[in-house]
Amino acid sequence: MKIEDLHYDIPNSLVSEEDFNIEKWRKENPMDYFKAIYLIMTETENRDDVFKTIYKITRFYIPHTLFKYYSLTDNITLNEQKLETLQQKKIFMSEVKYMNDPFDNKAYYYQNEKLKKYERLSRFDGKLIDDFSSYVKISALTSNHVNSMPMWAHYANNHAGFCVSYDMQSNTELSGCTFPVQYTDKRIDITSLMDQQAQKIFRELGIQTAQGKKKIMLTDLSLIYMTSFFCNIKHISWSYENEFRCTVGAATENKSYMSATPKEIYIGMNCPSTYRDKIIKIAKEMQVPVFIMKFDEFNQEFNLMSEKI
Repeated sequence: MKIEDLHYDIPNSLVSEEDFNIEKWRKENPMDYFKAIYLIMTETENRDDVFKTIYKITRFYIPHTLFKYYSLTDNITLNEQKLETLQQKKIFMSEVKYMNDPFDNKAYYYQNEKLKKYERLSRFDGKLIDDFSSYVKISALTSNHVNSMPMWAHYANNHAGFCVSYDMQSNTELSGCTFPVQYTDKRIDITSLMDQQAQKIFRELGIQTAQGKKKIMLTDLSLIYMTSFFCNIKHISWSYENEFRCTVGAATENKSYMSATPKEIYIGMNCPSTYRDKIIKIAKEMQVPVFIMKFDEFNQEFNLMSEKI
């Protein structure tokens, strides 16, 4: 699928505020970053305004509460760092290359051979950008509640870790940088888009260089918009995670961590007593409710339940 082949009809009908059901709207209108890029690229004069409008729309997808699962393994140093981060009311921002999906940020591609026609790019094998993901740091959250057995198994070391819930309305810094993840089984060819961007960049470079400018300022921020959106697209096989991503620029100063005050803390049913006691102590110091997860042995359903400590 090529980006120039995309087409979307923009609805003209107004939505009544009185009848607006946000849960129904979310199901009927799943986040589509391909559509977002299409809308930005088909707008020639006011792309900044289009991006700002799309950003405002993404806010409708953020639930009141999101969860983050933490593993506790044999790496004692790393475990202590996670507990210290929890105590400091922060979450760690990771480079995409350290995520557990080697195909993360692979929802798009461009044919660099076709960009070798530009002299400045020919020496770099036609690559305008090697990897969009290198420009962002992320932290993964989920809307899956604490009764999600797969999340405990995959991201909390088989129930040996812990889970933290975050109020996205009170954690404004965290919420403002968080985006819903789109799941798809299609990849998009953005060769024409990269060709268009290369033309603009080199034309602007030539103009500003002729003007004697030492620092080149690019007014078209389309590549930044693409980076913001494309890093939130994953293959559909990961859809069970219901992921949301806190995303910041990799070059942003002091952004190895993001401020995040816990709402509640849930301790995995297999969490070692040493770490369980430390988590309880941290929770009480922060005056945050803390729960221990248990399997409901006498329920006809497979059911995890939380017991307040």
